[in-house]
Amino acid sequence: MPEMHDSASEDAFQSSSVAHDRYTTLFERVNAAAFLADLSGQILEANHRSSEFLGYEYTELHRLSLRDLLPVETDWDGIRDELAARGGLNVETDCVCKDGMRRPVEARLSVFRMEGRIVMFVLLWDIQERRTAEQRLKESEKKYRGLFEYATDGIIVLDAHGDIVDVNTRMCELLDITKQDLVTKNLFNMELLTARSMPVVVSQFEQLLSEKKAASYTTEIQTTAKQVLEVEISSFFLVKKDNELDNFVLIFRDITARNEAERTRMKEHELFRTLLDNVPDSVYFKDAQHRFILVNKAKAEHAHVRLDQMIGKTDFDFLPAEVAQRIRDDDQAVLQSGVPITNKVEHLVDASEVERWVIVTKIPRYSVEGDVIGTMGISRDITTLRQAELELTRTRGRLQMLLDNLPELVCFKDDQHRFVMVNAAKAKAWNVTVDAMLGKNEFDFLPREQAQRAYDDDYMVFSTGVAIWDRIEDITGPVGAVCRQSVTIVPCADAEGKIIGTLTIQRLLS
Repeated sequence: MPEMHDSASEDAFQSSSVAHDRYTTLFERVNAAAFLADLSGQILEANHRSSEFLGYEYTELHRLSLRDLLPVETDWDGIRDELAARGGLNVETDCVCKDGMRRPVEARLSVFRMEGRIVMFVLLWDIQERRTAEQRLKESEKKYRGLFEYATDGIIVLDAHGDIVDVNTRMCELLDITKQDLVTKNLFNMELLTARSMPVVVSQFEQLLSEKKAASYTTEIQTTAKQVLEVEISSFFLVKKDNELDNFVLIFRDITARNEAERTRMKEHELFRTLLDNVPDSVYFKDAQHRFILVNKAKAEHAHVRLDQMIGKTDFDFLPAEVAQRIRDDDQAVLQSGVPITNKVEHLVDASEVERWVIVTKIPRYSVEGDVIGTMGISRDITTLRQAELELTRTRGRLQMLLDNLPELVCFKDDQHRFVMVNAAKAKAWNVTVDAMLGKNEFDFLPREQAQRAYDDDYMVFSTGVAIWDRIEDITGPVGAVCRQSVTIVPCADAEGKIIGTLTIQRLLS
């Protein structure tokens, strides 16, 4: 019997020793700050992890209460009462380290009986990393929401079946529909896609599912009001942590206005090009280095080359050096001052020694920032006009020479009865110069009665077209001398036969 008693005691002792070892191992190796405390919170036992975690010496912890480790605002009595009622409790709170720093923890508290008294078992799990991850997740979610909701493009999130999981505000605005009317609907069962766009979107969606490659394409959608919008769709998929496919995203960019603007721009470009190539004037654009960047057909023809042969070249490639330099100087002046040159007449001689007269206007070209980046010029060929003017000048000179050698008093008047041409004999008889008479009438030189009679004669001939031939009359000259004269007044007409003035010939008789 004694042996049996001794054996049982030894077995009990060994069993107790094993349990104690297991408890100690668990208590020490748990990856949390572990405490045994009485119901008042006084720490009875602590593991070494708690010492490391809180920054206290191991022996210091046994002189503390759990109240010392929790923030002052902690409702300890409430925690204790709930723990007593439920037997266990999990709460998230902060713990206060020895240096005063607060660390977020998940506190797990339970009560049990040990050696005849009620004690608390407390685990403080460090949740700093989890809190940081959660905060990052919240920030990411906030950024995602902000980007999602305030994007200028419409966004639809789909599952693998094409059901709409989420949609942003812009998409609702594009379609003129509420979010509630879109979410959970199947994209391919809606009237969002037209007969033209349905196969395109389905094909791209299937390709995205099979090849898992993002894509962009242009098609059309229609609003609830059946308005067709031209859109550019970008499609891609979202993935989870393990690269597992989550949802599919379609981004709709309304390019209706952009395409319309592009069509308008192209139309305007075509009109501009048509105008440019059919205007008879030479039109050309140059950069800041005086190189041609755009010319019209007339300009190329004047240079005796094709359009493309002028691009990138300068006037020095087509004109004699002295002519090209004169043009270069004008261009440079416009570039530097920003002041246009308008209606400047130039005499040009090209490399083939063909002479031309042109009237030139040059204006500066500006960048979006307002800097002068080049010039634009328009040159009108006035060679024929110039030759006509020169011929007219020569003709007028010969006519004036003829008139000035006639003894008769001769003058031409316009439709306002003003002198436009007077010979030397008439000016001498009136004791004035030829230039002094031009633009004036008889009222500026003769007595009023005689001037009125001359005016009436001119008016009658001008209005009726009937000439006065060799009429004999007495007149008083500007200096008061009375003389007799023969006067002839005939109408002057233009090429169309319209009377534009009169010709008067006076021959003094005595």
